[in-house]
Amino acid sequence: MLKPESMSKLFVAGPKSALPKVVSRLHELKVAHIIEHKKDKFDICQPLKDFDRISSLLVQLRSTISHLGINAEDAKLKELKIPQIEKDFQVVKEEASQAVELLKRIEDELSLISEQKKALETLSLLHLSPDLFRKSRLITQFFGYVDSSELKHRLHTITSRFEIKTEQHDKKTLAAIFVDSEFSEQFAKALAELSFSEIDLSPVKELRGNSKELLERLSKRHALLETQLGSAKKKIASISKKHSTFLSEAEKFMSIEAEKSQIPLSFGSTRETFFLKAYIPKNSIANVKEQLLKASGGRIYAVEESIGHDEDIPIKLNNSRYVKNSEFFTKLFALPKYDEFDPSALIAYTFPLFFGFMLGDVIYGLITFALFFYLKKKIPAGRQFFNMMLAASIGAIIFGFLYGEFAGLELYHFWIERTHDFDALMMISIIAGIIHVNFGLMLGFINEYRHHGLMKAANAKFSWVLLQIGGVLFLGPLLSMLVVSPILFYLGIFLFVIAVIMLLKAEGFTGIMEIPSILTHIMSYARLMAVGLASVFIAVMVNDLVTFLFHKGMFFWPLALIALVVGHTFNIALGILSPSLHSIRLHYVEFFSKFYQGGGSEYRPFGAEKEKSLI
Repeated sequence: MLKPESMSKLFVAGPKSALPKVVSRLHELKVAHIIEHKKDKFDICQPLKDFDRISSLLVQLRSTISHLGINAEDAKLKELKIPQIEKDFQVVKEEASQAVELLKRIEDELSLISEQKKALETLSLLHLSPDLFRKSRLITQFFGYVDSSELKHRLHTITSRFEIKTEQHDKKTLAAIFVDSEFSEQFAKALAELSFSEIDLSPVKELRGNSKELLERLSKRHALLETQLGSAKKKIASISKKHSTFLSEAEKFMSIEAEKSQIPLSFGSTRETFFLKAYIPKNSIANVKEQLLKASGGRIYAVEESIGHDEDIPIKLNNSRYVKNSEFFTKLFALPKYDEFDPSALIAYTFPLFFGFMLGDVIYGLITFALFFYLKKKIPAGRQFFNMMLAASIGAIIFGFLYGEFAGLELYHFWIERTHDFDALMMISIIAGIIHVNFGLMLGFINEYRHHGLMKAANAKFSWVLLQIGGVLFLGPLLSMLVVSPILFYLGIFLFVIAVIMLLKAEGFTGIMEIPSILTHIMSYARLMAVGLASVFIAVMVNDLVTFLFHKGMFFWPLALIALVVGHTFNIALGILSPSLHSIRLHYVEFFSKFYQGGGSEYRPFGAEKEKSLI
């Protein structure tokens, strides 16, 4: 459980005639993480013979599905025949294309009419017809908004051979200017200096007639098109409903066929043969070899190869059903490397423990449990995260019973009275930090021992444990925090010095500079107490305010109810955010830094669907 699943590497070679059957069987088995072949002295293998046909059909299917607004994600896989799909799809495609084309035509015309109406409404403010803005060699037209009140005076300084109409609109001056084309460039420059903003009249330049009459005609046409648009949308909805099952199943089937037909591009080849390499879980390797030999009629060669130390082996986490939920947090940080510990099993228990210790309220725990249960149903992609938060809510309920806290009310005293037992809370938090940090150091020791031997492991990891023991034994008495015998005092000095020498040997002066970090990491767990106290004191303050308002009389009861709901809702929101963030931070920073690097590649078996996730 603490290690990713063991992998083997399989080499397969055979005649190209066996390739389709080998690919098909690999897809069915869904366990082979294909190693992509890079072109060297051997070429890259060509896709299967129907690749172009399959790809083209798949693109058309997806286009039609998109136009019809069909959700094909949850389609069931059904065994179909490609020629039959092509035949049936041709009928559907023709029907859908006509409906979609009609819809687009209507939408385009509606869009044009909207632009035309907007332009005509502006023209009608000046009682002008769009005919006046037809292209002419003799007259240049300008139509738009200008900020300056000096417009006419400025234009008269250029020439008097122009006509102008203006109207105040939207706190600006709307102007239509007609000038002899001889002066068009000078007018354009002058208008630019006056911050002239031109209105595009291109949509209406081909229209003829009075602006108001044109607006009436366009409004009627717009209303008619809106009716036609509704009918067109209903037609598409009908086609979608009628053919959604076929299209969804066909798209699912063709997606798989496309995946199978293009996977040989990751294989190597010679003129007559192909070969592939794949990582396969060790417990599946024998079955894969047997199945491939059977599928190919014994015409292939399959052998297990040794895995090199520098290979990027894909990571398949190997956890129980409950622990799988905490893989969300592991992947959010980074997948472990192949030779590292998988921290998911540790997070699965310590995250709810830390969260529960901080929130620690029965009512709050029940409310958060109900909330995350609801969200789990509404957002299936977040199943793992919400399952962990459900476990954390159970932790809050358990600690709530231990504290005797119900929405900030301490109904009884069983274990710790959080509003008074600060020393006990601090002691528990620091002890949790000592255990958590040192367990991480022990895992780091095992990692170092496996890769670099006992001395390296002792110097790099066990030295920190000796440093803590020695520091407590000789610094405790010096700071009047602990009483020990002289023998233990000098033993502490000895252990501390030995630890410093070991650190110096393992990490140089960088290790010496980081000596204070072990204390700060352990003391960081005091946040378990601090966050918990913040939550309980906010709850107590809300309850005191509600009690105060309640005793002021019945006219204050509605205000008391509002204070109760708003105050506890706010505290619950903080009770979800703060404990979860601080809990996962203790794992990522204080715990992981002792043994975990991450950086592994995800195991992606050929043929397996990628699991949906919030990440």
